[in-house]
Amino acid sequence: MTSIVSICNLALSNIGKDNISSISDPEPEARACNQFYEHVRDMLLQAYPWRWAGKTVSLAEVANDKPGAWGYAYQRPTDCLKVRYVRPEYSEQDIDLADAKLDAFGVMHEIERDRIYTDISPALLRYTYRVTDPTKFPPLFVEALAWHLSVRLAMPLTRDPKVRAECFTIANGMQATAQMQDANEERESSDAASDLVESRD
Repeated sequence: MTSIVSICNLALSNIGKDNISSISDPEPEARACNQFYEHVRDMLLQAYPWRWAGKTVSLAEVANDKPGAWGYAYQRPTDCLKVRYVRPEYSEQDIDLADAKLDAFGVMHEIERDRIYTDISPALLRYTYRVTDPTKFPPLFVEALAWHLSVRLAMPLTRDPKVRAECFTIANGMQATAQMQDANEERESSDAASDLVESRD
């Protein structure tokens, strides 16, 4: 089962370092993993709209401190790493809307600190959330994350810029592969849904 420690050990092995048993250990390898892991994870989550890291929620309205510019203000979810789009609500009976591509319903909005401003009410938010459970990471994402973590670990643990440069090249390649796989899976899911709709006609 994938864990934070197993991802850190993949990253450490990429730069020729020994495994750790916990990121709270006193060894330099564990301390470096503890320092960089969450930052690298969140960075990679933000870098691409991963299908499995998307969440849609109904926004909670708050006091609007920009009434001259926007009709409504909403609280940005605390686990929101990146806003993808804001859209109006629709019911399950709205077949045409439900079957359409969701981001087609993105509406104008502004993000400032922990608030999201828009002119619709109620409003739904589609966003990338902070996925903290590593068992939810697909295998290729794990590989990309481990290599990106290796980039951060390379200098403090090896002091070798060549090792860091090599990790950086591999990390970018693994990220591109993971993104391609995620995009292909989304297309395959859409194709399956289209086939199901056609079979009903």
